[in-house]
This record gives sequence, C-alpha cells and structure tokens, in this order.
Amino acid sequence: MLRRVLLAALVGLLAQPALAQSGDPSFRIVNNTPNVINEVYASPANQQTWGHDRLGSEVVPPGGRHIIRLPQDGNCLYDVRVVFQGGAAPEERRNLNTCGMTDLVFGGGGAAPRGAAQGNPSFNLVNQSGRVIEEFYASPSSQQSWGPDRLGEAVVAPGTNFAVRLPQGECTYDLRWVWQGGEAQERRSVNACSMTNYVVR
Repeated sequence: MLRRVLLAALVGLLAQPALAQSGDPSFRIVNNTPNVINEVYASPANQQTWGHDRLGSEVVPPGGRHIIRLPQDGNCLYDVRVVFQGGAAPEERRNLNTCGMTDLVFGGGGAAPRGAAQGNPSFNLVNQSGRVIEEFYASPSSQQSWGPDRLGEAVVAPGTNFAVRLPQGECTYDLRWVWQGGEAQERRSVNACSMTNYVVR
C-alpha cells in the first residue's frame, strides 16, 4: 500500500512540469518588417488597458526576435500590440491563444502553432509549363489571406525559376499562382521546409 502511495506521488511530481509547460503563454516576437519595433504590449484579452511595454529598454530590429515572458497564471488569451519606430502604424492582434503558439510574426507569417514544424520554408519556383506565371502567392496555412505577390514586378517564364524567400519559422504553406491570362491554380498545406524546388507543370 505504501509503495502504491509513493508511486502515485512520484507520478504526480513528474507530471507537474509538463502541465506547467503546456500552460505557458510566453511567446517569441519575430520582426519580418523593415521597421524597428520599439514597444510590445501583451495584456490579457479581458483587460481594458495595454499595461507596460514588454520590451523595456530593448527594441526588435528588422529580422530580429525577442521572447515575451508572460506569467503562467492559467490565462492563455492575450491581445498584443506592437509600436514601430519612425511613425509606422502600430499593429494589433486580438484574442490570441499564446499558450498554443511559439512565434508571433509581424510582416508575414502570422502565428506559428506551438509544436508545428519549424524551419526554413524558402524554395525555388520552377516553371516547367509552357505558360508564363505572372503572380505567385505563398502564405502560411494558418493565415486567412494570400498576402503579397511574391514575384513583385517579375514574372516566371517557361523553363525558368524564381527564388521565393520566406521567413524562418512555420513550414506549412498554401500556394497560389496566376498564369498569364488570369487562370489561377492552388495547392494547400504544402510542407515548404521539406523541399528545395517547387515545380509547376
């Protein structure tokens, strides 16, 4: 009987860190914008005020990352606001389940789910069709919008390729390309981190 009690107590102690970890609302800010992030606010979604600047005296430069430490008090729903240097409009994200994500990306990428595959999703778009690709979109599957045309002013002629540069982090992307003439095709939930070339035929 005593052995069973001790075993149960030991199992309970071992389980505690895992429970605490799963309820950790801390996350990492990823700045994929061309602007310096001067301030970051993260407040529980049920609060009316933003509270204090979580960066303190620090900033997040373009391409930089910063871990935002939040209390493990059982709350996972947060509103987040970032203020940029130089007068760019602040950005806000509301009702985020920060316990369920690792990175919060500004400037493309959105929120990467905690436990989701992470890596380098950049790849080469290879056009092996007989048609010109005029537009190409690649957005994380966690986002609702396609985002910017990754080709910019360029097009991808038959037999050529184009380097699609994506931010480090989330790997699962939805892809959409538009042929010359307006016809479009899509592919969903592509693991971009696992490929070097994406061939369109």
